[in-house]
Amino acid sequence: MPRADVKICGIATPSDYDVCAKADARWVGMVFFPKSPRHLSLNAATAIADHADSYEGICPKRVALTVDMDDDALDAVMQASRPDFIQLHGNETPNRAKAIKARFNIPLIKAIRIGNASDLNACSAWDNVVDWLLLDAKSVSSDMPGGTGHRFDWSLLARYTGMAKWMLAGGLNCENVAEAIATTTAKALDVSSGVESAPGKKDHKLIRSFIHAAEMG
Repeated sequence: MPRADVKICGIATPSDYDVCAKADARWVGMVFFPKSPRHLSLNAATAIADHADSYEGICPKRVALTVDMDDDALDAVMQASRPDFIQLHGNETPNRAKAIKARFNIPLIKAIRIGNASDLNACSAWDNVVDWLLLDAKSVSSDMPGGTGHRFDWSLLARYTGMAKWMLAGGLNCENVAEAIATTTAKALDVSSGVESAPGKKDHKLIRSFIHAAEMG
């Protein structure tokens, strides 16, 4: 079975970035959402971006995770983090996504929260709008749209009929990577709390173990 690419979401420091780069993560996520324990200040984001830009050769793409941001807030995030992708993790509409893409000329990832089969119906609205969908577990809390460590019924993804590429998120960890790939045939995985020693604190050993497990399939 081919390896799944990995996005390590919620990095906090340049050393987190280093571990992800050396372990061959495809993306790293930088969270800009004050209610999250992974929220980055603009100064912290700039420090990571400056460090990442010193790398030569292939290294993880930076993803700025945003939640229902207006243009002024997005301008500030773009200037600070200089991301390769913007992730929309709120209640953004396809029209809003099109406006963001036109404004910044940058690939987009849109999170879709899945609780039951009917939630997959929302995916088709994003065909030809975003570059990736991130299929995440529907949170029990409206305050936290993701990163809670919950998983949904992965067998539901057999019903996915959208055109967009997708990555699996929600409740992933080193122990269930193989099951996740076997059940969903996911080509990309997003993990946050599953590679942490405490909320917002990335565990470098777990990052390496998770990416290794994803490579093994």
